[in-house]
Amino acid sequence: MTPRFPLWSCGPITILAPSKAALHTSLFGFLGLLGCLLLSLTLGESGLSPARLLQALAGQAEAYEHWLLWQSRLPRALTALGAGAALGIAGAVFQSLSRNALGSPDIIGINAGASAGAVLCLLFLPSLPLAWGALCGTLLVLVLLLPGLGNRGEFSNRLIVMGIAVNALAIAIIQFTLTLVQREQAQQLLGYLSGSLAHRDWQQVSWIALTLAVAVPGLLLLSRRLNLLTLGPETSISLGLPLRQTQLTAILFASLLALGAVLCAGPVSFIALVAPHLARWKNQQLALLRSGVIGALLLLGADTLTLLLPGQQRLPVGVLTAMLGGNYLTLLLLGQMFKRKPSSLTH
Repeated sequence: MTPRFPLWSCGPITILAPSKAALHTSLFGFLGLLGCLLLSLTLGESGLSPARLLQALAGQAEAYEHWLLWQSRLPRALTALGAGAALGIAGAVFQSLSRNALGSPDIIGINAGASAGAVLCLLFLPSLPLAWGALCGTLLVLVLLLPGLGNRGEFSNRLIVMGIAVNALAIAIIQFTLTLVQREQAQQLLGYLSGSLAHRDWQQVSWIALTLAVAVPGLLLLSRRLNLLTLGPETSISLGLPLRQTQLTAILFASLLALGAVLCAGPVSFIALVAPHLARWKNQQLALLRSGVIGALLLLGADTLTLLLPGQQRLPVGVLTAMLGGNYLTLLLLGQMFKRKPSSLTH
């Protein structure tokens, strides 16, 4: 029997409509994002007070406060929002395609491949933009992972194993490259490879906004098909789903989101893994919108927290998300070990 998913139709275009619960959750999430955005602009040693923030928004603040808001704090916060949303949506797609809770772009090597490509481009072709190197690295990882598709287009657990191997290889390339550059350049690369939102400007904001504008509508058009994939490959094929075409298209869009996030914020860990879990709380259906909202909230919240930590040198946000995400994954695995029913890590 064909599942009764709520649909939105406009002429020949039909997409999966979000449920009322998803809309309510997303609405509260957007309100939370607005509150977190205000906190990120006002907290910290160089934060603006609410009164000064209003004056800066109205163009009536001093020159330094105007620069602080429009050239430092606001681009950083918007980059965090966009990169977090991109990672959350990409993680939801990869977990849906692989039907495995570990199928996120930072686990299966997409983020590490993009970072390795950017580092190699900086070392051997410094005249080229880092984006070209990151793009080549992402495409190479996709070529290595495509054999994880079975004969009938289904993903198997070997995709995760192959992804972990590719991730380890990319990290080894990065570490080897760091030994070939000068100390100052290595320190700069380490800051980027840790995942950092320091010194973000409007160029990064435009990059991540363009990435979301291209990839998210395409994934929304595929949302009905992606939800059918949760029923299993055999059932999806019996319902007339073009399985391999759907999977390849979704992989390209999700990889584009991961690539945009890596270019703008570096390889931030665990956002793509944790956000879809929280979005699917007590619900195994695909949740693109909620995953994006929760991913944005997690990354912006983590970056705001780094502004409050003591010390002259700020902790890279990727280090903080790795610490929090690692603890979450450990608790998740321990919880599954003490359950009698089969683990939901492969659902």
